[in-house]
Amino acid sequence: MKKILKNIWKIKRFIIWFFLDKTDKLIDISKISEKILVGKSIKWKDLNCFKIWNWNKKVLYVSWIHWNEVWTVKLAHKLINFFNTNISKYIDYTFFIISCLNIDWYDKAIKNPDYFNWWKVWRFNSNEVDLNRNFPTKTFTQKSIRSFWKNYSQNVEVFCWKEWNSETETKALTEFIKSSDIKILFVFHNAWKDVLWNSTELSQKISKLYSEKTWFKLLTQDYWKTLKQTWTAKEWCDENDITYLEIEWTTRYWSDWNIQKNAIIESLKLI
Repeated sequence: MKKILKNIWKIKRFIIWFFLDKTDKLIDISKISEKILVGKSIKWKDLNCFKIWNWNKKVLYVSWIHWNEVWTVKLAHKLINFFNTNISKYIDYTFFIISCLNIDWYDKAIKNPDYFNWWKVWRFNSNEVDLNRNFPTKTFTQKSIRSFWKNYSQNVEVFCWKEWNSETETKALTEFIKSSDIKILFVFHNAWKDVLWNSTELSQKISKLYSEKTWFKLLTQDYWKTLKQTWTAKEWCDENDITYLEIEWTTRYWSDWNIQKNAIIESLKLI
């Protein structure tokens, strides 16, 4: 019976993916934005950041830290297109968007997004390291916890490498943030439908608004601590006084743009 239910679940997931993937296209943004090379991946692929406008309010959006989060890239491309088209409304800002941090597996994942086994595979970079457990934090050790499933009820141990910032992708991101003096970072993940914030006052305000606009669950700091997910981008931002928002959206099957668009726009009014 358990095997039958699992197969039904897989069929349902395949049908959802097949039809929604066909309607939620990946926008071509190669000709509409300034592109900055921020570093190289383990396999020496370009880590690009798209820059839109140039003024004093700097905001960075990062997608695809984990390579099973394929369609966070779709949202990033839609965001780039939106800001580029509507920049006259946001002339006080500089928008930086890294649409794919974990670039090495991009081609393979786009062609074959294996969502049926996402909690076991398709997460790490080319060194089998969880990039979101490799940030240079004070408490760094070689292993951490990854929580998953409903309400993060299950967890497994993940490898963080022998030292912090060991991975070229993580190092490129942290060095770019510091060299560009970026103080606001949004990181997109999927798919648990919640919002995580860090210790800055601005983060608390934005996260509350984002939750209200999307109906995503607002996680408390106490709840975050129970997950024991250390050496993450959130922890690094806490230590460096950077406003951090982590958005886990509804699904792995499409960009979630229609749900999140208004929340992203409204959050800028608080900056």
